[in-house]
Amino acid sequence: MNMISTYFWPGETHFGVGAAALVGPTALTYKAASTFILADPGVVQAGLLNGITASLEEAGLAYTIYDQVVANPDIASVQAAAAAMRQSGAKLLVGVGGGSALDTAKAVKLMVGSPAEANVWEYALLLGDEKRAYPDAAALPPYIAIPTTAGTGAEITPWAVLTQPEQQRKFSVGDRRTIPDVALLDPALTLTLPPHLTAATGMDALSHLIEAYVSTNHNPILDPMILYGISLVGRSLRMAVMRGSDLNARTDMLHASLIGGIAISSKWLGACHSLAHPLSAQANLHHGLACAIMLPGQMRYNLPAAMERYADVAAALDPSGTSGSTRKWANHAVKAVQRLIWDLEIPDSLSEAGVDQEMIPALAKAAMTDLNWWTNPRQVSEEVMERLYHQAFWGV
Repeated sequence: MNMISTYFWPGETHFGVGAAALVGPTALTYKAASTFILADPGVVQAGLLNGITASLEEAGLAYTIYDQVVANPDIASVQAAAAAMRQSGAKLLVGVGGGSALDTAKAVKLMVGSPAEANVWEYALLLGDEKRAYPDAAALPPYIAIPTTAGTGAEITPWAVLTQPEQQRKFSVGDRRTIPDVALLDPALTLTLPPHLTAATGMDALSHLIEAYVSTNHNPILDPMILYGISLVGRSLRMAVMRGSDLNARTDMLHASLIGGIAISSKWLGACHSLAHPLSAQANLHHGLACAIMLPGQMRYNLPAAMERYADVAAALDPSGTSGSTRKWANHAVKAVQRLIWDLEIPDSLSEAGVDQEMIPALAKAAMTDLNWWTNPRQVSEEVMERLYHQAFWGV
């Protein structure tokens, strides 16, 4: 019998096959006469909204579908979506899709509750004290997040990662007020995700888990959960890619993605994400693929500063892989990640992914403006970032 589990974090989370059908009853609790459904064209074409709209119709609720979400959402796409929601008159936001859709929806939630003249860039966290003051939570529309990929964990995190096209860099907006009010995680919605996207988003989840586990932010309560999430990836990502109809594997991966989102909300990340974000902003790489390519080298660089932590990662990801000293186990963690990438048959180098080597100095400079490296276990610099990019270019 299928079971839906319910959790209460800052937001309310329902996990299990059939969870997406709860959108109608959940929407009714907010007493909104109509909803604004935000998704990308691929989600609409795949028919993934059918059950969601049916649930809303059964609840007697009207809805507007906005399907103009773009990959690596930028300022203009967020402003346009927010304007469309205001025009629709809807008081409830439903985001459906991968990280781009769920992050766009977070930013739209923020903008709909803001003055009409506000620009989402003004809320960028990297602006520090100069950023615009966030509106009161009561001014923001409620937001139901429904992921269709297992990777970002965006349904549980407060931040929207966006692109500033003029400077070709990533920036984040958000705080506790932008966390989705409700997350509906239904593994059945991930069954049709193509193998290459399953692989890339799965590696995104793994990078969240590993980076959070070795982060300098101390949170021992979460550590066992994070290691469990890593073990889920180790046992199920290959199967989810090679046999996408395997519901058990899809469930494991969506669970791992959720745990990754919880982990990064509490422990933050590391240099891998600082390196990956410019690759999306400047080279238009899929975020999960960028993380996959940069992760092994970043782990290898970090080993001296987090040997025992990486040994734990190895034991969770591939417990049959080695024996002996802590150093051997830590080295095995890097090898296990690299072997996973090879098995998934995705690019394992920047050159294979089509990145121009001449971009590396600019990428390294941009990586240092990304705040994620602050909790990396080993000190980094622009020179280190450049070296890691060069190593990843050749896949070493």
